[in-house]
Amino acid sequence: MHIIDAATCIGTRPEDERALDVATLLHEMDRVGVAEALCTHFCALRYHARTGNAALGELCRKEPRLHAVAIINPSPYLGVAEEITHCAQEGFAGFRFVPHAQGWSLEGEPFRAALEAVAATGLPLAVELSASGDATRLARTVEGLGVPAILADVTYSTLGEAVMVMKRHANLYLEAHRLVTPGVMELLVSELGPERLLFASGAPFWEIVPTLSIIREADLPEEAKRDILGDNARRLFKLDQGGRA
Repeated sequence: MHIIDAATCIGTRPEDERALDVATLLHEMDRVGVAEALCTHFCALRYHARTGNAALGELCRKEPRLHAVAIINPSPYLGVAEEITHCAQEGFAGFRFVPHAQGWSLEGEPFRAALEAVAATGLPLAVELSASGDATRLARTVEGLGVPAILADVTYSTLGEAVMVMKRHANLYLEAHRLVTPGVMELLVSELGPERLLFASGAPFWEIVPTLSIIREADLPEEAKRDILGDNARRLFKLDQGGRA
């Protein structure tokens, strides 16, 4: 089975002494049988989006198993649309937004403007959600844009809301990340179908095995597991169509 991890992140974290670089990520992928990964850069998340995205693009061009996903911070306004266009032209596979880590609102006009710029590229986006109500707010904001939006970092406390929102909005997808209670994958597939779920680990910061194992061991048809573990990510991020960073 060709496994694609839909969310990994490399880069130095001052508060963490572990090596979180490309070599470490590839080692962890090889150890558990992950073939490819979508990847962001910690510098883009914590410090400066353009600098981190540029560094990520260079690293991913040297490693064909990694596909660059740009982190976009809509807060500065100036240059945000240009950065989105530039990353799309450079072959990035998609975009990721991290509102709570960067301190901006899902309901703010800067985010809406950034979403419109992303929609113009035709590439998917993922948004990290960390509070009750976030999934609902995101669904309202992306409505009508015609862009696939992935609900990321959903926890057990926000999973019910995410499922309800996804049942109303067909353009929403869910990263199956650290949802490891037995039976959770069977529940998600029964409610949403396998075609809207993506395996994601957060490696090398987080361990790959727990999420990967809960999907592999789920009482699901092999075709559903193939969808979740790789086929959905390949289709959504258009990984077979070339033009990659």
